[in-house]
Amino acid sequence: MQETSASYAPKLTLASIVDALNTQSRVIGALVLRETKTRYGEHKLGFLWAVLEPIMMVSIFVALFSALRSDNPSGMPLVTFMLTGIVPFTLFRSTMQQMQGAISSNKQLFAFPQVTTFDVIIARGILEVLILAGVFAFLILMVDISLVEVRIESPLGVLAGCCLLAMMGLGMGFAFASISPLMPSIRQVSSALLGRPLFLSSGLFFTVGSVPQPFREYMLYNPITHVLECLRSSFFYEFESPYGDWGYATIWAVTMLAAGLLIHQAMRRRAIVGL
Repeated sequence: MQETSASYAPKLTLASIVDALNTQSRVIGALVLRETKTRYGEHKLGFLWAVLEPIMMVSIFVALFSALRSDNPSGMPLVTFMLTGIVPFTLFRSTMQQMQGAISSNKQLFAFPQVTTFDVIIARGILEVLILAGVFAFLILMVDISLVEVRIESPLGVLAGCCLLAMMGLGMGFAFASISPLMPSIRQVSSALLGRPLFLSSGLFFTVGSVPQPFREYMLYNPITHVLECLRSSFFYEFESPYGDWGYATIWAVTMLAAGLLIHQAMRRRAIVGL
C-alpha cells in the first residue's frame, strides 16, 4: 500500500518548478494590469496624479523652507534635497499602505485556484514600487532640465537605497495585508504609528548632523533615517553623512521582509476565512 501511494505522489522536477513559476508570473502580471486599470483607468488624471502628488508635496515644503531659511541644507540644493527625502520615503509608506487592503479588495478572485493571497498582495506592491521608482526618475530629470543641474555621485547607491525602502514597505505590507481581514482596525493603527510620525522624524527635511543630542541618538534607531542619509550621500557630491549605516539599514530591510512573509504564511488561510 505504501509503495502504491508513493507511486502516485507528484515528482518535484526542474520542469515542474519552471512551469509553476511561469504560471505564477503570468497570474501576477495579470493582477498588476488589473490593479493598474482599477486604480488609474477610471480616473481622468490617471497616472498624471502619481506625478502631481509628489510635485505638490515637494513644492510646498520647498516654499516653506525657503521662507524660513536662506541657506541650503549642508550645501545641497533645496529642491533636490526635498525630492530625495519625500519621494523615497513615499516609496516605503505608499507601498505598505497600498498592499494592506489587497486581500479584502480581491476576495472574489480566490474562486480561481491559480490565484493566491500572495499573488494579490505582491501585485499591488510591484505596481506601487514601479510607479514610484518611475516618478522619482522622472522628477529628477525634470529638475535637471528646468531648475538646477543634477549630478548624481553614485547612481547604484541611490538605487540601493530605494531598494531597501521598497523591501521595508513590502515587508510591512505583507504583514498588515495578512492581518487586516481579521483586524480591520490595523489599517488605522499602522497609519497612525507609521505614517505621520515617521514622515516627520525620519530626516526628510533635515540631516541627522543638524539634530542636537540627545535627539540625534534616538533618531538613529530609525532604519529609514539611515537609508535617507546613505541615499543622499550617494546622490550629492556636496554631502557625506557620517551617520548613515548601510549594514544597519540592510539588516532591518531583510528582517522586515522576512517577517512579513512569515506572517503572511502563517495567516493566509485565516485571512481568507475572515473575509
